[in-house]
Amino acid sequence: MDRIPFLAKLKKYGIVNNIPNITLENACFLRGIIRKKKVKNMLEIGTANGYSTIHFACELEEWWGHITTIDFSEVAHKAALENFKQAKTEKTIQAYHGDARDIIPTLDQKYDFIFIDGLKKRSKVFLELAWDKLEEWGIIVIDDVIKFRHKMEDLYIYVDEQKLTYNILPIDEDDGIMMIIK
Repeated sequence: MDRIPFLAKLKKYGIVNNIPNITLENACFLRGIIRKKKVKNMLEIGTANGYSTIHFACELEEWWGHITTIDFSEVAHKAALENFKQAKTEKTIQAYHGDARDIIPTLDQKYDFIFIDGLKKRSKVFLELAWDKLEEWGIIVIDDVIKFRHKMEDLYIYVDEQKLTYNILPIDEDDGIMMIIK
């Protein structure tokens, strides 16, 4: 299935309805990392309508990878499930509805890539909870760390206190990501 038209339609719907999806530039950049690393098991915190999840699933399904995604909003979760079905990616995706702070500790697997794009003020907590779920040499990417830095000051303090090596990459015109390798 050619998912490009579906993803373009989903992105346009997200813009019109103020759904916080990643940019196409960011999606392509992250897909490149997933492809190059041949990620097998991915965790996403913050599903929204599934736009980013579908992008990631398109790469993961090439080598039978899997993505687990979590969203707090019941409306977003239901929309994402329907979009996964329409995009024919539901076999690659395990979607959870609920508070990631409660769900992450219950996950009994390790991930080689974690994408944090949930509530910005909880980014530090998400990183703390996800850290032990990350494989050695795994990658954590946190989105919107330039534009919303004021909501993430505790994250910056935490990574400095923990002496975590990270890079800020300005992927989008007005924002960027934080990348941490374990």
